[in-house]
Amino acid sequence: MRRISVLALLGCALLARTAAADVAPGDVIRAANREQVRELVPAEFYSYAIEPFAELEMRIVATESYPPHPKYVEATVKFACQASLDAEGRLSNYGAGQPFPYSEWAKEATGHRCDLTPDDPQFATKLAWNVNQRWQGGSGFNIPHWGFANMRNAGREIWRISQGEYRRTYFSGRADLLPATTELEPGTNTEWAEYFDVKSPFDLRGTMFLLYRYRNGQEDDTWAYIPALRRVRRIAATQKSDSLLGTEFTLEDFYLFSGYVWDHVWEFQGESEQLAVSNSVRTCFPRVLGAISPTSMVRLGTDAEWGTCRFDPYGALPMIGESWQKRRSFELDDIPRQKGHPYSRKKIWYDKETMSPGLAVAYDRAGKPYKLIGGVGKWSESTDLPENQGRFVLLGTSVMIVNVQSGASNLGQFDGMNAMEFDVGASRKYYDTTKLKTAGR
Repeated sequence: MRRISVLALLGCALLARTAAADVAPGDVIRAANREQVRELVPAEFYSYAIEPFAELEMRIVATESYPPHPKYVEATVKFACQASLDAEGRLSNYGAGQPFPYSEWAKEATGHRCDLTPDDPQFATKLAWNVNQRWQGGSGFNIPHWGFANMRNAGREIWRISQGEYRRTYFSGRADLLPATTELEPGTNTEWAEYFDVKSPFDLRGTMFLLYRYRNGQEDDTWAYIPALRRVRRIAATQKSDSLLGTEFTLEDFYLFSGYVWDHVWEFQGESEQLAVSNSVRTCFPRVLGAISPTSMVRLGTDAEWGTCRFDPYGALPMIGESWQKRRSFELDDIPRQKGHPYSRKKIWYDKETMSPGLAVAYDRAGKPYKLIGGVGKWSESTDLPENQGRFVLLGTSVMIVNVQSGASNLGQFDGMNAMEFDVGASRKYYDTTKLKTAGR
């Protein structure tokens, strides 16, 4: 009888804890009630960013719906059941849309003819490809002005703020170009190209990166112009896991993962409800500067303007003043194949509806927690930028990374990101390697 009573008490305690670990719209999570979110964030985020943070203030809002763009749905149906992976995990026979129907809308739209299910031996890798081929607003992303802070001592010391411009354009897999085509340039082998230009501070001004990602599995072409060297140099594929310009980020860390899907082992760890800042209502840097151009920086921002929105702890994370909502998410673990890679594993949580990245935890070679990585988003239809209307895409407003071992951190802000469309002529001119040489003079 006593054993039954003890078991009953334990069961009640477990139920009480489960009930407590939940939130509702209107809740404000502070230090006193932080236990409510323990099961709704990655364990390492709770341990390093929530539990020790006395000024915690996470505002819980209602879960919103972010429907897929009609053209992306059209492409998913048109090319349904055609995509496949080879033995090495490379994607083939892909046109556009979600290659392996997994999101609820994708399964319904394709009549459940080829739903992606956990019994598929390539399930996790196919999910990773779904993320890679998610809807990106059509043409791609344009950041006319970004600001990036390097911090140490748990964010208490900012030792550098840099500013610049960024653009990524998709050349293939373009659902927005249907029914005529899915390629920006006929016969292109380019998946996307991106350009990164540093405008300040003085010692970094003129640093530029140009990257071409290909869709046949060949390695990227990446070039960098380094002002101190006064020349353009190639970056090897193995350098994508190196520190970028002295930050905690690697090139692979952007978008939480921007490496080669086929060069990593993927493990599916299940679905769950997770908190995410999917539609921030804050106006942060550089929107606080006033009117901005959709294509280029208007002026450099000041340190005071940079600090308009507070991010903490570590001067980088959104655990104060932001709007969090519960999202149906799935965890994909990324295990690099590259020998000598700084990470032994990266746990990444993605939004099931949109396939957009949420939070990630990277582990060092010894398997210990190493870095917390995340981002803050804004729904295109919630912005006041005409370039975003009708794009139906989650746009970033900030990215952040924290080295929990050293206390170093970085925060990138780019409130004002847009999904402006560029034609093939403008794109080819923009992503020309000669631009690095002429712009760097």
